[in-house]
Amino acid sequence: MAGTEGGDTNRKFDVIAGQARWLAELVEASLGGGATDAVVPTDVVEVAARGVERARATADCEIELVGDTVAYASARPVALSRALACVLDNAVRAAGEDGHVRVGVHQDPHGVHLSVVDDGPGLGKISSRTSLGLTTTRAMVASCGGSFDIHGGSGGGVEADIRLTPSGLRSVAS
Repeated sequence: MAGTEGGDTNRKFDVIAGQARWLAELVEASLGGGATDAVVPTDVVEVAARGVERARATADCEIELVGDTVAYASARPVALSRALACVLDNAVRAAGEDGHVRVGVHQDPHGVHLSVVDDGPGLGKISSRTSLGLTTTRAMVASCGGSFDIHGGSGGGVEADIRLTPSGLRSVAS
């Protein structure tokens, strides 16, 4: 272990144990409640619109919402909102003050896609905060019975896609 030469070994273990407790509390705070709300037919466009509105309040970049005007999926609304917030936070930081983030909601025969695309520098090229954002996102989306994928965008930046099971209600294109 780096930096273990000399010094008080018990104090170092106490620091490590404290960091482990902090990490456990952070994960619980992120995931708690979101995974226990019920899976219900959820208006993904409404969740996306609220997420975009919250992100715009503090973002320096442009954020737009595009796609279907109505798209329902089976999801846990709190979990889906938290997953979107994690993805949007990463996208806004990556895009920077002159950048652009596009949030899209589209329904196809395979489900509802909630995508977030930024024009930032690309995967792994911005500093991470806690490195738990994508782990939290995957857990929240999985609790909805959905899947999450992230990859480099065709023109740079990053594209994140949350896929959810349709609830049986129809999508209406804008």
